[in-house]
Amino acid sequence: MTAITATPVDELDEIAATLRRTDFPNQLGIEVTGQCNLHCTMCHHDTLRRPSGRMSPALFRKCADEVAATAPRTAVWFSFNGEALLAPDRLLDMVAYGKSVGLASLNLNTNGVRLDDWLSERLLGSGIDLMVVGLDGLSRGTYEAIRRGAQRDYVYGNVERLLAARQRRSDGPVIMVQFVELAANIHERDAFTAYWLARGAIVKIRRQLSWGNRIDTALAPPAHRIACPWAINLMHVFWDGTVPRCCADTDGTEAVGSAETESLAALWHRLAPYREQHLRGAFDQLPGRCNTCRDWMVGKSQKITPAWGVFRDWSASVDA
Repeated sequence: MTAITATPVDELDEIAATLRRTDFPNQLGIEVTGQCNLHCTMCHHDTLRRPSGRMSPALFRKCADEVAATAPRTAVWFSFNGEALLAPDRLLDMVAYGKSVGLASLNLNTNGVRLDDWLSERLLGSGIDLMVVGLDGLSRGTYEAIRRGAQRDYVYGNVERLLAARQRRSDGPVIMVQFVELAANIHERDAFTAYWLARGAIVKIRRQLSWGNRIDTALAPPAHRIACPWAINLMHVFWDGTVPRCCADTDGTEAVGSAETESLAALWHRLAPYREQHLRGAFDQLPGRCNTCRDWMVGKSQKITPAWGVFRDWSASVDA
Protein backbone atom coordinates (compact mmCIF):
# COMPACT_ATOMS: atom_id res chain seq x y z
CA MET A 1 0.00 0.00 0.00
CA THR A 2 1.37 3.42 -0.93
CA ALA A 3 2.22 5.57 2.08
CA ILE A 4 3.82 8.91 2.87
CA THR A 5 7.25 8.35 4.39
CA ALA A 6 9.24 10.59 6.70
CA THR A 7 12.39 12.19 5.32
CA PRO A 8 15.35 9.88 5.98
CA VAL A 9 18.11 11.32 8.12
CA ASP A 10 20.76 10.47 5.52
CA GLU A 11 18.81 12.46 2.93
CA LEU A 12 18.80 15.50 5.20
CA ASP A 13 22.54 15.04 5.78
CA GLU A 14 23.09 15.04 2.02
CA ILE A 15 21.26 18.34 1.77
CA ALA A 16 23.13 19.83 4.73
CA ALA A 17 26.45 19.02 3.04
CA THR A 18 25.50 21.25 0.09
CA LEU A 19 24.62 24.37 2.11
CA ARG A 20 27.13 27.21 1.81
CA ARG A 21 27.54 30.86 2.71
CA THR A 22 26.93 33.00 -0.37
CA ASP A 23 27.07 36.69 -1.20
CA PHE A 24 23.88 36.46 -3.26
CA PRO A 25 20.86 34.12 -3.19
CA ASN A 26 21.06 30.96 -5.26
CA GLN A 27 17.36 31.30 -5.98
CA LEU A 28 15.10 34.33 -6.19
CA GLY A 29 11.32 34.13 -5.95
CA ILE A 30 9.48 36.88 -7.85
CA GLU A 31 5.82 37.35 -6.95
CA VAL A 32 4.32 38.46 -10.26
CA THR A 33 0.96 38.81 -8.55
CA GLY A 34 -0.35 38.09 -5.10
CA GLN A 35 -3.69 36.94 -6.53
CA CYS A 36 -4.71 33.32 -7.01
CA ASN A 37 -7.68 31.69 -8.71
CA LEU A 38 -7.73 28.47 -6.63
CA HIS A 39 -8.11 27.50 -2.98
CA CYS A 40 -5.86 24.45 -2.74
CA THR A 41 -5.89 22.42 0.44
CA MET A 42 -2.09 22.39 0.86
CA CYS A 43 -1.83 26.18 0.58
CA HIS A 44 -2.57 28.91 3.09
CA HIS A 45 -3.25 31.66 0.53
CA ASP A 46 -6.77 32.19 1.85
CA THR A 47 -5.37 33.25 5.24
CA LEU A 48 -3.01 35.95 3.93
CA ARG A 49 -3.61 39.38 5.45
CA ARG A 50 -1.38 41.58 3.28
CA PRO A 51 -2.75 43.44 0.24
CA SER A 52 -2.66 41.79 -3.17
CA GLY A 53 -1.41 43.40 -6.37
CA ARG A 54 0.93 42.98 -9.33
CA MET A 55 4.65 43.71 -9.52
CA SER A 56 5.47 46.80 -11.54
CA PRO A 57 7.65 46.46 -14.66
CA ALA A 58 10.11 48.96 -13.16
CA LEU A 59 10.62 46.88 -10.00
CA PHE A 60 11.21 43.70 -11.96
CA ARG A 61 13.68 45.44 -14.27
CA LYS A 62 15.57 46.72 -11.23
CA CYS A 63 15.79 43.21 -9.80
CA ALA A 64 16.66 41.60 -13.13
CA ASP A 65 19.41 44.13 -13.85
CA GLU A 66 21.04 43.41 -10.50
CA VAL A 67 20.82 39.64 -10.90
CA ALA A 68 22.29 39.90 -14.41
CA ALA A 69 25.18 42.04 -13.19
CA THR A 70 25.87 40.05 -10.02
CA ALA A 71 24.89 36.39 -10.48
CA PRO A 72 23.17 35.74 -13.82
CA ARG A 73 22.88 32.01 -13.12
CA THR A 74 20.66 32.63 -10.09
CA ALA A 75 17.45 30.65 -10.57
CA VAL A 76 14.62 33.16 -10.85
CA TRP A 77 11.17 31.73 -10.07
CA PHE A 78 8.01 33.52 -11.16
CA SER A 79 5.83 32.42 -8.28
CA PHE A 80 5.20 32.66 -4.60
CA ASN A 81 1.75 33.35 -3.14
CA GLY A 82 -0.09 33.94 -6.39
CA GLU A 83 -0.78 32.50 -9.84
CA ALA A 84 1.49 34.23 -12.34
CA LEU A 85 -0.74 33.39 -15.31
CA LEU A 86 -3.38 35.75 -13.93
CA ALA A 87 -1.08 38.48 -15.31
CA PRO A 88 0.05 36.85 -18.58
CA ASP A 89 1.21 39.95 -20.43
CA ARG A 90 3.17 41.12 -17.38
CA LEU A 91 4.78 37.69 -17.03
CA LEU A 92 5.72 37.47 -20.71
CA ASP A 93 7.26 40.94 -20.57
CA MET A 94 9.27 39.91 -17.50
CA VAL A 95 10.57 36.78 -19.21
CA ALA A 96 11.52 38.75 -22.32
CA TYR A 97 13.35 41.39 -20.29
CA GLY A 98 15.11 38.79 -18.14
CA LYS A 99 16.40 37.01 -21.22
CA SER A 100 17.44 40.29 -22.83
CA VAL A 101 19.75 41.14 -19.92
CA GLY A 102 21.24 37.65 -19.72
CA LEU A 103 19.40 35.79 -16.96
CA ALA A 104 20.18 32.10 -17.40
CA SER A 105 17.44 30.43 -15.36
CA LEU A 106 13.85 31.67 -15.62
CA ASN A 107 11.27 29.31 -14.14
CA LEU A 108 7.51 29.26 -13.70
CA ASN A 109 5.16 27.54 -11.28
CA THR A 110 1.53 27.45 -12.35
CA ASN A 111 -1.69 25.64 -11.55
CA GLY A 112 -2.43 25.36 -15.29
CA VAL A 113 -5.97 26.76 -15.19
CA ARG A 114 -5.11 29.69 -17.49
CA LEU A 115 -2.79 27.63 -19.68
CA ASP A 116 -4.90 27.82 -22.85
CA ASP A 117 -3.50 27.22 -26.33
CA TRP A 118 -2.84 30.93 -27.00
CA LEU A 119 -0.81 31.38 -23.82
CA SER A 120 0.92 28.01 -24.11
CA GLU A 121 2.34 28.90 -27.53
CA ARG A 122 3.67 32.20 -26.22
CA LEU A 123 5.23 30.64 -23.17
CA LEU A 124 6.89 27.93 -25.24
CA GLY A 125 8.54 30.58 -27.40
CA SER A 126 9.22 33.08 -24.63
CA GLY A 127 12.65 31.86 -23.55
CA ILE A 128 11.45 30.53 -20.21
CA ASP A 129 13.60 27.60 -19.11
CA LEU A 130 11.32 25.49 -16.91
CA MET A 131 7.57 25.22 -16.35
CA VAL A 132 6.19 23.28 -13.39
CA VAL A 133 2.46 22.59 -13.37
CA GLY A 134 0.99 21.61 -10.01
CA LEU A 135 -1.68 18.92 -10.40
CA ASP A 136 -1.57 16.68 -7.29
CA GLY A 137 -4.24 14.19 -8.32
CA LEU A 138 -5.14 11.82 -11.15
CA SER A 139 -8.83 11.09 -10.72
CA ARG A 140 -11.39 13.86 -10.96
CA GLY A 141 -12.50 13.36 -7.39
CA THR A 142 -9.01 13.52 -5.90
CA TYR A 143 -7.80 16.39 -8.08
CA GLU A 144 -10.84 18.61 -7.53
CA ALA A 145 -10.93 17.94 -3.79
CA ILE A 146 -7.33 19.23 -3.52
CA ARG A 147 -7.21 21.84 -6.30
CA ARG A 148 -10.42 23.51 -5.21
CA GLY A 149 -11.91 25.74 -7.88
CA ALA A 150 -10.36 23.90 -10.84
CA GLN A 151 -11.91 21.38 -13.23
CA ARG A 152 -9.72 18.33 -13.66
CA ASP A 153 -10.54 17.52 -17.28
CA TYR A 154 -10.11 21.12 -18.42
CA VAL A 155 -6.70 21.55 -16.75
CA TYR A 156 -5.50 18.12 -17.84
CA GLY A 157 -6.45 19.04 -21.40
CA ASN A 158 -4.44 22.25 -21.12
CA VAL A 159 -1.34 20.39 -19.95
CA GLU A 160 -1.65 17.60 -22.50
CA ARG A 161 -1.89 20.12 -25.35
CA LEU A 162 1.07 22.04 -23.90
CA LEU A 163 3.17 18.87 -23.91
CA ALA A 164 2.13 18.00 -27.46
CA ALA A 165 3.00 21.50 -28.65
CA ARG A 166 6.39 21.32 -26.91
CA GLN A 167 7.15 18.00 -28.58
CA ARG A 168 6.56 19.60 -31.97
CA ARG A 169 9.22 22.20 -31.28
CA SER A 170 12.99 21.88 -31.53
CA ASP A 171 13.46 24.08 -28.47
CA GLY A 172 11.56 25.41 -25.51
CA PRO A 173 11.23 24.93 -21.77
CA VAL A 174 11.49 21.75 -19.77
CA ILE A 175 7.99 20.82 -18.60
CA MET A 176 7.27 19.10 -15.30
CA VAL A 177 4.05 18.09 -13.61
CA GLN A 178 4.16 18.16 -9.83
CA PHE A 179 2.57 15.84 -7.29
CA VAL A 180 2.71 16.97 -3.66
CA GLU A 181 2.27 13.96 -1.41
CA LEU A 182 -0.86 14.29 0.74
CA ALA A 183 -2.96 11.84 2.71
CA ALA A 184 -5.76 12.51 0.21
CA ASN A 185 -3.76 11.63 -2.93
CA ILE A 186 -0.95 9.25 -1.99
CA HIS A 187 -2.90 6.25 -3.30
CA GLU A 188 -2.74 7.78 -6.80
CA ARG A 189 0.96 8.62 -6.87
CA ASP A 190 2.13 5.68 -8.98
CA ALA A 191 -0.79 5.89 -11.43
CA PHE A 192 -0.28 9.67 -11.72
CA THR A 193 3.40 9.10 -12.52
CA ALA A 194 2.65 6.50 -15.19
CA TYR A 195 -0.03 8.68 -16.78
CA TRP A 196 2.21 11.70 -17.25
CA LEU A 197 5.36 9.79 -18.22
CA ALA A 198 3.35 8.27 -21.05
CA ARG A 199 2.60 11.80 -22.26
CA GLY A 200 6.20 12.98 -22.22
CA ALA A 201 6.25 15.01 -18.99
CA ILE A 202 8.86 14.88 -16.26
CA VAL A 203 7.09 14.01 -13.01
CA LYS A 204 8.15 15.79 -9.83
CA ILE A 205 7.17 14.15 -6.54
CA ARG A 206 7.70 16.18 -3.40
CA ARG A 207 6.73 16.21 0.25
CA GLN A 208 4.27 18.78 1.53
CA LEU A 209 5.34 22.12 2.95
CA SER A 210 3.81 23.31 6.21
CA TRP A 211 4.33 26.99 5.31
CA GLY A 212 5.83 27.72 8.68
CA ASN A 213 3.54 25.27 10.51
CA ARG A 214 0.37 26.85 9.11
CA ILE A 215 -0.61 23.60 7.36
CA ASP A 216 -0.55 20.20 9.05
CA THR A 217 1.74 17.75 7.24
CA ALA A 218 3.02 14.22 7.63
CA LEU A 219 6.54 15.50 8.27
CA ALA A 220 8.00 13.96 11.42
CA PRO A 221 11.07 15.43 13.15
CA PRO A 222 14.15 13.28 12.49
CA ALA A 223 16.83 12.50 15.05
CA HIS A 224 18.67 15.76 14.48
CA ARG A 225 18.09 19.12 12.86
CA ILE A 226 19.87 20.65 9.89
CA ALA A 227 20.06 24.24 8.66
CA CYS A 228 16.96 25.21 6.70
CA PRO A 229 17.79 24.99 2.97
CA TRP A 230 15.07 27.53 2.18
CA ALA A 231 16.73 30.09 4.46
CA ILE A 232 20.22 29.42 3.07
CA ASN A 233 19.43 29.37 -0.65
CA LEU A 234 16.38 31.48 -1.32
CA MET A 235 15.11 35.04 -1.15
CA HIS A 236 11.65 36.31 -2.13
CA VAL A 237 10.43 39.63 -3.42
CA PHE A 238 6.73 40.31 -2.94
CA TRP A 239 4.81 42.09 -5.71
CA ASP A 240 5.27 45.43 -3.88
CA GLY A 241 9.01 44.94 -3.30
CA THR A 242 8.82 43.70 0.31
CA VAL A 243 11.47 41.11 1.15
CA PRO A 244 10.38 38.75 3.95
CA ARG A 245 12.80 37.07 6.31
CA CYS A 246 12.00 33.65 4.85
CA CYS A 247 9.42 31.87 2.71
CA ALA A 248 7.34 31.02 5.80
CA ASP A 249 6.94 34.76 6.49
CA THR A 250 4.30 35.02 3.79
CA ASP A 251 2.63 38.10 5.27
CA GLY A 252 5.96 39.92 5.56
CA THR A 253 5.55 40.53 9.29
CA GLU A 254 9.32 40.06 9.70
CA ALA A 255 10.30 41.85 6.50
CA VAL A 256 13.89 43.08 6.22
CA GLY A 257 13.33 45.87 3.70
CA SER A 258 12.16 46.62 0.18
CA ALA A 259 13.70 45.90 -3.20
CA GLU A 260 12.04 49.12 -4.39
CA THR A 261 14.61 51.18 -2.48
CA GLU A 262 17.51 48.83 -1.75
CA SER A 263 19.65 46.37 -3.65
CA LEU A 264 18.99 42.66 -3.46
CA ALA A 265 22.59 42.19 -2.30
CA ALA A 266 22.10 44.58 0.61
CA LEU A 267 18.90 42.83 1.66
CA TRP A 268 20.58 39.42 1.38
CA HIS A 269 23.45 40.70 3.53
CA ARG A 270 20.96 41.90 6.14
CA LEU A 271 19.72 38.32 6.42
CA ALA A 272 23.25 36.95 6.89
CA PRO A 273 23.14 36.74 10.74
CA TYR A 274 19.98 34.67 10.50
CA ARG A 275 21.58 32.30 7.97
CA GLU A 276 24.67 32.10 10.17
CA GLN A 277 22.58 30.90 13.11
CA HIS A 278 21.29 28.11 10.90
CA LEU A 279 24.71 27.14 9.57
CA ARG A 280 26.28 27.12 13.05
CA GLY A 281 23.45 25.00 14.39
CA ALA A 282 22.44 27.73 16.86
CA PHE A 283 18.80 26.77 16.47
CA ASP A 284 17.89 27.98 19.95
CA GLN A 285 18.79 31.53 18.83
CA LEU A 286 16.49 31.53 15.81
CA PRO A 287 13.30 33.65 15.64
CA GLY A 288 10.22 32.21 17.27
CA ARG A 289 8.62 31.17 13.99
CA CYS A 290 11.50 28.73 13.43
CA ASN A 291 10.74 26.82 16.63
CA THR A 292 7.62 25.22 15.16
CA CYS A 293 8.37 25.36 11.42
CA ARG A 294 8.90 21.93 9.87
CA ASP A 295 9.79 22.97 6.35
CA TRP A 296 13.52 22.43 6.84
CA MET A 297 12.75 18.69 6.93
CA VAL A 298 10.94 18.47 3.57
CA GLY A 299 13.97 16.85 1.94
CA LYS A 300 14.64 16.16 -1.71
CA SER A 301 12.16 16.04 -4.52
CA GLN A 302 12.06 13.02 -6.79
CA LYS A 303 12.07 13.72 -10.51
CA ILE A 304 11.14 10.95 -12.92
CA THR A 305 11.78 11.40 -16.61
CA PRO A 306 10.37 9.36 -19.49
CA ALA A 307 13.86 8.63 -20.85
CA TRP A 308 16.21 8.50 -17.89
CA GLY A 309 14.29 6.94 -15.03
CA VAL A 310 14.41 8.28 -11.49
CA PHE A 311 16.75 10.81 -9.95
CA ARG A 312 16.51 12.92 -6.81
CA ASP A 313 17.30 16.58 -6.69
CA TRP A 314 17.15 19.21 -3.96
CA SER A 315 15.79 22.56 -5.07
CA ALA A 316 14.94 25.11 -2.39
CA SER A 317 12.51 26.83 -4.67
CA VAL A 318 8.96 28.35 -4.40
CA ASP A 319 7.39 25.51 -6.27
CA ALA A 320 5.07 24.56 -3.42
